[in-house]
Amino acid sequence: MEALNPVPVPAFELSYNGRAITQDIAPYVMSATYTDHLTGEADSLDIELEDTDGRWLDRWYPEKGASLAYQFGYENAPLISAGLFDVDELELGGPPSTVRIKGLATGVQNAVRTRKGRAYEKTTLAAIAQRIAKRHKMTLVGKIEPLQIDRATQYQEGDLAFLQRLAGQYGYAFKVTENNTRLVFWKTADLHVQKAIRSYAPEDLASWSFRDKVSDVPAGVEVKHHNAKTKKLVVYGVKDGETTVVGSTTAGKATSADTVKVTRRAPNKASAEAQAKAELDRRLLERTSGEISLEGDPVLAAGANIELYGFGKLSGLYTITRATHAIVRNAGYTTSLELKRAAPPASATKATPAKPKGVKVYGMKDGQVEVVGTTAAKGKK
Repeated sequence: MEALNPVPVPAFELSYNGRAITQDIAPYVMSATYTDHLTGEADSLDIELEDTDGRWLDRWYPEKGASLAYQFGYENAPLISAGLFDVDELELGGPPSTVRIKGLATGVQNAVRTRKGRAYEKTTLAAIAQRIAKRHKMTLVGKIEPLQIDRATQYQEGDLAFLQRLAGQYGYAFKVTENNTRLVFWKTADLHVQKAIRSYAPEDLASWSFRDKVSDVPAGVEVKHHNAKTKKLVVYGVKDGETTVVGSTTAGKATSADTVKVTRRAPNKASAEAQAKAELDRRLLERTSGEISLEGDPVLAAGANIELYGFGKLSGLYTITRATHAIVRNAGYTTSLELKRAAPPASATKATPAKPKGVKVYGMKDGQVEVVGTTAAKGKK
């Protein structure tokens, strides 16, 4: 008789202000949920506990500035570190008496919530990113093309919200990592050509749902640029992976109804091309999105790609935009993913880019940021 494979047992470790408290609170934990966002929102931690003896109302009440460190996974396997979280909010109620502790990735609250109004003139995206990183004592990581910006206005926004909006206009995204010490930038188009780390068929999933915008997908995008030498307003367009001049103030060439016109003017051709490609890529990526849930897998993280097959026209490569890992008493460990189907970048329609053999790992070498390795791409064949 063959031995049965043991059922994996979910596990987590929690520290409070640097002190391990897992054994103290484990009997009271009803659920522990970690949410990993690709960009735009701070990662979060949500711990729900029983409080039948009222200790959280008194001696265990978290102090201001308290932080939590969280790791999760399965017993007898290395746990995945989710990082540090500042205690942001408490919810207490009853009966029965319960407490919910909500945390945001350490140090991100001020950058997210403190709203400012300022203008940046005659600069570049890289320079603005560097300035914001320095303001929050972060190291800027990643290569950003020297895209010229005549003027960018921060309209009473938090620094990270403003930078997210600006970066997205040029096809970039970023995330705060390493306990709020690194501001990591990447080109969004690069994410969507990475090899899948997992593959799933419908029967592998606990649940799934998709949304497909069948008709709301443009064939091209246009951005205007004022040519100082010719004194003309040149219109650059991206369609089928090619950037071309599609009109000017004198040409008066009409555009098709399925072409999106970006209202922002670009300071030069490179900026116009970058903005047009970024807008087309974004809209193509927004066409097909989905949500799936499955047995807990700590490897699944925002930014990674997975392959879905057996879904007919919805099959394909998907990028994880949000991963939620929930360990719930009497229910086990589940992972829920928000996905967007990975459309190829606009420049890849003429030539297919070489696929990497795993997810790129960036690191410092000789003072420079570069690819230092790739993760192994394991999944069902």
